[in-house]
Amino acid sequence: AGKGFLAFATGTNTATERVRINSSGRLLVGHTAQRGLGLLEIEGTTFENSGLTLVRNVNSTGGTALNICKTRGSKGSNTSVQDDDVLGGINFRGADGANLRDACDIRGEVDGSPSQGTDMPGRLVFRTSANGSSSPTERLRINSDGKVGIGTDNPALRAHIFSTANADAA
Repeated sequence: AGKGFLAFATGTNTATERVRINSSGRLLVGHTAQRGLGLLEIEGTTFENSGLTLVRNVNSTGGTALNICKTRGSKGSNTSVQDDDVLGGINFRGADGANLRDACDIRGEVDGSPSQGTDMPGRLVFRTSANGSSSPTERLRINSDGKVGIGTDNPALRAHIFSTANADAA
């Protein structure tokens, strides 16, 4: 028996497949072969048919949101995360002719010990890949206390720039 899938198509004379749920449970939009990078994969040839749009229409100051969440438990649980856990990230990848490779990312991480119902300390980490490198390296960090580190993952000042070369520091 072959692997099954569910496809949705549009068109009157010649149907064009638009969306597929494959046997792995991935939702594929604009293509039929999975890359394995997530449960939702959107591919297209233009900005309009390969993007994801969130819109909130309301006469107030509220906007829309993209929620990236993590627990240490099973599905549906709220088991507490711990210091240094990565809560989620936004990964930017580019094709090198053979594969999609990591170029840079932004990560949200736990920056201390969470307290039930009252406290979730967090930091943002920005990472980029140098020319000739195959993986991103931390370049900038904003800690939960508001200190910013460039070239250091432990900023001691509100804005801490660290470099071993004097010409790199300003």
